[in-house]
Amino acid sequence: MLLRTTIVDAPPSAMSRQRNSDNQPADDEIKTVDLRPCGRLRTLGAMNFRILPRVAVLTVLLPAACGRGISPQEFADRFIAAENQAWKTGSIDDLKAIEDPAVVYHLPGLDLSGWKAHEDFILNGRNSVVDLKQTWKFISGENNYIVLTYTSSAVRKADGKNPPQSTSNDYLFVLRLRNQRIAEVWANGSTTNNPLAN
Repeated sequence: MLLRTTIVDAPPSAMSRQRNSDNQPADDEIKTVDLRPCGRLRTLGAMNFRILPRVAVLTVLLPAACGRGISPQEFADRFIAAENQAWKTGSIDDLKAIEDPAVVYHLPGLDLSGWKAHEDFILNGRNSVVDLKQTWKFISGENNYIVLTYTSSAVRKADGKNPPQSTSNDYLFVLRLRNQRIAEVWANGSTTNNPLAN
């Protein structure tokens, strides 16, 4: 059963006329809420004392319940800071906090499925380069999508097959969010490798 609440004007009572003559507001007696399905009338003034604390609680909780999180720019800033920290120091906690455990990264020639695959990619990758410089830039974001550009340069360490070489990346990243966490990432662009000059 739907409860209808309406506000009606009631004729001023003798008490309200007395208050008006004393320059006191008489709103409590003029505006009433008709709650006939409940079988009684209540003044707005009396109801405010019971409703205001509830409204205050709902005002705090409702934005979170409706999924209103931080702006795309703010989320991108968190992601960028977490990525930079992970690659620079190996500390991955901030990045893990904003990625879904089942996150999927679609990188050129490689898909990383799950948080552990992304963590391993970073920790192994950071050990294979020195002098890493990364630059991220927020391009756009709306609803659950964020677009970033990414450029980097580093020196790839020599391994058993290749001598050290300079490497650079120029990529476009698209992040898809679900429940304020990164669920999927697409990256595409170019990588350039050159031998180091002697």
